[in-house]
Amino acid sequence: MRRWNVIPLQDGLGHHKAEWDALNLRHFGNHPLLSSLFVEGLLREFGNGGEFLVALEDSGTIRAMAILRRRNRFMWQSFLPAQCQLGPTLVPEAAMLDGLVASLPGQVLQLDLLCNDPHSNDVLDAAPRAARRMAHALTMSVSLEGSFSDYWAGRPRSLAGNLRRYARRAEEDKLEPRLVMVTEPDQVGAALDRYARLEGAGWKGRRGTALDSTREQYRFYEDLLRAAAQCGRAAVYEMWLGNRLAASRFALSENGTLVMLKTSYDEDLARYAPGRLLLRAAIEHAFNRFPGGRIEFCTDASADQLEWADGSRWIEHLSLFRNRAVEVVHLAFQAWHGPRRLRARRSEDEPRDHSCDSVVEVYASLDALPPDACAFLQTAESRNIGFGLDWYRNLVRTVYRDHGGLRLYVLRHSNKPVAVLPLRIERARIGWTAHSLSNYYTTLYEPVLAPNTKGADLVPLLDKLRADFSCLGSLMLAPMAHGSHAYVVLLEALALGRWFPFEYFAFGNWYEPVRGSWPDYLAERKSNLRSTIKRMGKKFAGEGGVLEVVTRPEDMPEAIAAYEKVYAASWKNPEPFKEFMPGLLQTCAEKGMLRLGLARLNGEPVAAQAWIVGHGRAEIYKVAYDEGFKEFSPGTLVTAMLVQHVMEIDEVSEIDYLIGDDAYKKTWMSERRERWGIVAYNLRSLPGILGFLREASGRAFKHLRHTLRRRERSADTSSPSVQPPITAALSSRVRRCTAFGKMFSKKPQ
Repeated sequence: MRRWNVIPLQDGLGHHKAEWDALNLRHFGNHPLLSSLFVEGLLREFGNGGEFLVALEDSGTIRAMAILRRRNRFMWQSFLPAQCQLGPTLVPEAAMLDGLVASLPGQVLQLDLLCNDPHSNDVLDAAPRAARRMAHALTMSVSLEGSFSDYWAGRPRSLAGNLRRYARRAEEDKLEPRLVMVTEPDQVGAALDRYARLEGAGWKGRRGTALDSTREQYRFYEDLLRAAAQCGRAAVYEMWLGNRLAASRFALSENGTLVMLKTSYDEDLARYAPGRLLLRAAIEHAFNRFPGGRIEFCTDASADQLEWADGSRWIEHLSLFRNRAVEVVHLAFQAWHGPRRLRARRSEDEPRDHSCDSVVEVYASLDALPPDACAFLQTAESRNIGFGLDWYRNLVRTVYRDHGGLRLYVLRHSNKPVAVLPLRIERARIGWTAHSLSNYYTTLYEPVLAPNTKGADLVPLLDKLRADFSCLGSLMLAPMAHGSHAYVVLLEALALGRWFPFEYFAFGNWYEPVRGSWPDYLAERKSNLRSTIKRMGKKFAGEGGVLEVVTRPEDMPEAIAAYEKVYAASWKNPEPFKEFMPGLLQTCAEKGMLRLGLARLNGEPVAAQAWIVGHGRAEIYKVAYDEGFKEFSPGTLVTAMLVQHVMEIDEVSEIDYLIGDDAYKKTWMSERRERWGIVAYNLRSLPGILGFLREASGRAFKHLRHTLRRRERSADTSSPSVQPPITAALSSRVRRCTAFGKMFSKKPQ
């Protein structure tokens, strides 16, 4: 039986130290920042005696651990001093979090698990329903696979050119760059002293955050580096220009992973960019010392820093609530105090605050977008074709050609586009509603964001939207990838900007991660599917059937005609916008992304499927077959042909069946995820307030009705053929409340 134990910590981890390190080794790759060496140092120097170890015990074995402390009477959070870049949370699976909040002493309503790394566990990907995520920092990494020369060749040319210029400038001034690496235990103390003097003379010293700003901080790093150096796990990298220390950084290592902790440079030597010269030399050294490993940078990476990385991911906070009601109250508090929280966030994050140079531009058509915004939008196609400019052009041309409410909001920082939000504005009974620029042809939607965008960055964009439409009631964005970075930061931005966001389920999405070859994949399918492919393949070919994959633009006129003929003879309803699919097929063919599978019987098309392939993914966009030829299973044969094609020829890493939980999709795909939507109400407008009241009351009554019915069924106190009086009365009240809300707020479609 599983249970969470809550243990006060008085002297570090105590006798739980071995279990902590074993859990770190077993599930978290023995991460240096999760080691007992690192964690006990934090507890020793920054703990206040109010820390608790929570341990999940299952049949006498510890399955998960975390270090927490009380925030107030009703809230707990991770123990996380400023020197800790990862929260001390060793929870391998999200399901293990069940019951944790209820296990804490007192009436705990909220638990904040801070600084979770998705590289270490899946807690973020599969968070419980009564939970909220918040983007904290964009960390980055460098893979040490291959050679340094290959890595460096993959960096932007401007970066390499600038580094050559800085090195040449130093040599011309008789300041020869020289890398020194300190690893000996008796030398790291002196190296740390040099680092502290360097950092104290710079901007961190002026702000009071330098290494030696507090005795506890200096002692923590000194003890950490000395102890790690005893095990060969610490290094201080120094860049000297002539006889002068110009830059320094120190790091921990474990199992081929090098974690960069802190870095500083001499600001008087800034014209030589010594920090960049040091970083290049340190990375080159790491390729030789840790081949096949990786470098982790515990930082909130800027756009310039990301040029060095070949990988990045978001460190996120995860808030767990006792129940859904507490979560709603939390959201209301966030929305009401959003502006104050935004001001506090910007003051804490002053070096990164973009509010002073943020500019929001609004365009009423795609053709009006400036070239840099078009290029920015087009780059998103590498993640999904539905995010790119060509998709929107076809959608607008064939579906929204005469729509007067199209708006593209472009957010700029330092004159560079960092966000594009494509919207469609509609009239409501009172005021306006805003929707994502999408419809039922859209399989995935999200605004295009720069990699390091946070929620606070998007508030000016949302403020501009509200200013343009003073009676704007709501904003509805769907379908989105639940838990994606865009989804998380939008929820945060909406709350900061005094909107109240609700989430809702859109549809299920079946997909297949490609792990092996076509024969391997086929062997994992059910035997009846394999038999159908084999038998019907022979039967179809014997009757003159032919399968083909059309990809070339010049073949499109005939191929599109074949597709439309099959679609018209299928069970599917006619397309409401007849130009959309031909336009999409032609566009994808011109981009080399179309795989149009056709089955012909004696020259006549009897099945057709439109697949879109690009950037390692294959999307099954449209399928249809002529029911008059169902005896040949032509749809199954075309699917099998295309699966084999994208695996063996296109070598994709994922096949996606897109929208819906149709039973036949489970035959081909093994994994399922969900697409969700966000509907947010503008709490600064009357339509928004009325819409919020309608949404909140409707959800509350629905939840209450579900709870009452569940209790009545369990107690077996009512006849299944007669609706209980309390439920009937409640249903009537729900209908009255919903009707009242509809008078003022048009329901998003």
